[in-house]
Amino acid sequence: MDEERRIPPFAEDTLALLTEAAGGTGEELPRDEAVDAITDVEHFTEADAEDALAQLESRGYIYFVEEQVRITPTDE
Repeated sequence: MDEERRIPPFAEDTLALLTEAAGGTGEELPRDEAVDAITDVEHFTEADAEDALAQLESRGYIYFVEEQVRITPTDE
């Protein structure tokens, strides 16, 4: 994977949670539902969720359209 797009393990876990909650790559999920899906996992706090979303967005794994979280499609 491209070094610039590398994310920490907790952000990888978050991406997996979002993908599952959104029903697959490219689907959208309301931001509040995304945070809820992340914080439903015992070891994630709301601050963790917001940090993970920020990291995923800054590295291009997700993007926001209004208050919707969208997962960036990949070639994989």
